[in-house]
Amino acid sequence: MLVGRIIGKTSPESYMFEVTGIIRKMDFVATKDPERHWVLGRIDDIIQQETQTTATVSVIGYADKDAVKMPRMPFKPNTFVYKADDGLIKRVLGLKNNGLYVGLLDGSEKLKVYMDPKLLMTKHLAILAKSGFGKSYLAGTILEEFMENEIPAVVIDPHGEYLTLRNPNKKQDELKYMPLFEITPKGYAKEIELYCLDKNLTEGARRLKLRGKLTHQEILDMLPFKLSPTQLSIIYTAVSDSEKQEYTLDELKREVMKNKSPSKWTVIPVLDLLKSTGLFDTFGYANPWDLVKKGKISIINLKGIEPDIQQLVVYKLAKDLFHARKMNRIPPFMFIIEEAHNFAPERGFGEAISSRIIRTIASEGRKFGMGLGVITQRPARIDKNVLSQCTTQIFLRVTNPNDLKSISESVEGITKGLESQIKILPVGTACVVGLIEQPLLVNVRIKRSEHGGTPVSLTEKFKEQQEDADTVYFYPKFLEEDVKKVATKDIEKIKLIYYPLYMMKCKFDTQEGEKVDNIFVDGFNGELVYLNNNNLERTDGLTKVLDLGMKEKAVSLFLTTYGNADFPTIAKRLKIKDDELMNILTVLKKKGIISMDGMLFKSNIKANFEDIIDKQINEQPVSYKYAGDVLSHKIKKDILPKILDIFNPDAVDKKAAFYPFWILYLADGTIEVVDGLTGEKDEYLKSTNLIDSLKD
Repeated sequence: MLVGRIIGKTSPESYMFEVTGIIRKMDFVATKDPERHWVLGRIDDIIQQETQTTATVSVIGYADKDAVKMPRMPFKPNTFVYKADDGLIKRVLGLKNNGLYVGLLDGSEKLKVYMDPKLLMTKHLAILAKSGFGKSYLAGTILEEFMENEIPAVVIDPHGEYLTLRNPNKKQDELKYMPLFEITPKGYAKEIELYCLDKNLTEGARRLKLRGKLTHQEILDMLPFKLSPTQLSIIYTAVSDSEKQEYTLDELKREVMKNKSPSKWTVIPVLDLLKSTGLFDTFGYANPWDLVKKGKISIINLKGIEPDIQQLVVYKLAKDLFHARKMNRIPPFMFIIEEAHNFAPERGFGEAISSRIIRTIASEGRKFGMGLGVITQRPARIDKNVLSQCTTQIFLRVTNPNDLKSISESVEGITKGLESQIKILPVGTACVVGLIEQPLLVNVRIKRSEHGGTPVSLTEKFKEQQEDADTVYFYPKFLEEDVKKVATKDIEKIKLIYYPLYMMKCKFDTQEGEKVDNIFVDGFNGELVYLNNNNLERTDGLTKVLDLGMKEKAVSLFLTTYGNADFPTIAKRLKIKDDELMNILTVLKKKGIISMDGMLFKSNIKANFEDIIDKQINEQPVSYKYAGDVLSHKIKKDILPKILDIFNPDAVDKKAAFYPFWILYLADGTIEVVDGLTGEKDEYLKSTNLIDSLKD
């Protein structure tokens, strides 16, 4: 799609163009260099000054066999700029065809974005977003891909958000978008092992116990406060007098009791405090090889557990898993920590028992095949050393200035432009950095499984433009340069018009859940409008039934929907008495709504209600318009409630909508009309007297 022409000074690395089409910051564009290569670029900024809109582009390069090369000559002014197609983007950026499928490239309906699992294992992952913008949803999507690719993972789940991965997604509002992402509902009950503590043990979960044999350093690390020099001396004396390297808490307690110093009585309560947690056992504890298995995910459910106990669990599990991986006793895996700022806080926000081991895994885990994934809504509060080691970052919306500052200081490649983009990301759109050299905007795919976190629907991003304005416009996908190719003769003049419609977003409560359909009404004649074979089609005569009585309307719609019928069939199906039905049919015949075909009654209304719903206009309107003339509605809104009586929705949102058409005035005096969304010629408008009234 043409989006503009190059203007002003250019170089091989950048250029500016005047915008004539719809384009957004960070979109990919394509143009030809003087050597005729198709060159990929990216929109850095868009500026509007009075009536002119300009965009600046950073050049990425062109594909030359297996390499990406930069142009060696500046771009020529007046060269056309196009929205980049998926093939060029994929070739130049080197996007993979396999891996962890997280969604579609923003602006594309087909280009899938995959993450390299090996990269996550060796480079670590951070998912950063403000609360309610889908970080847990995205994490659940990635966990689904782990299971699809048989990659083991251990997940620290402080709020019990990931338990629902076991169940298939049944949310009606999301099921309707699954075909867009080419996925189907699926639960992962067989792939998930759920662990709980005694306090929050649920049906189907395994009881989590930690290995009760501890080194004295582990015991000291797990204490919620620092011991005095005297207390430390007693413990060191106890362990130095023994040949053991590891102890149960009872064994260490017996060794301490041998000490003759009265200060030992200040140490015993400390050891009893750890024992009272009930976390440790010498039998039946979770071994690393139980937690890490190919194709399995172990979820550590810590919902309802006190924060200090959560930290103990994370510390001990992380330490045992890291040791087992270093000794190659378990396969490579990912260690995912939700609410990571609570387990590895930045200095100044307190110290967690688990901080040190998480810092160690962040800096050394990649060497041994233990990947770390941290998820947080407060990037400013997570240890900067941990965050800086995560070289694959996925941002959803972040707006807090301190969080943005922390991201800029800890993550390489975060420019001011990218930082400003992160602040305005819509729900369900993620910015992925570190996957390739270029940051990518990705529309996160719908989950196959049920989402158990904060009820934020990714489908909101498909709706938000519709919900912000009472008047919306369908932005033309085919612009002036595109429609010129359709003309069969020389063109004298081209004009863009916006044809008036009413758009009614109707919600229906069904047994399968909530269903939403858009019904469109022609703003000139009140007939229903839908797309059929890329052409707008209208019902014919439907407006005649809107003011009929209830039974007259029922007979008309019955014949329109089910086809021709004889008198007994109509009477039986609609349960109307013979004499009353005879009067109704007489009235309808006089009004021309029905006629006779032998002994059968038939409807003269042309309306296929199934097509009206199944072939609705699915393009999403926006709240702004391209340059063009807006035609006024001739039919008032009063008609809309009468139309809604036919469909009976449970809720409805009504807006004025405008549909784009190009009027081509040809040199021989004839006219052609081209649909601005589909690029097809429109014979309906061409045949009306509307076009003649538009001549200047």
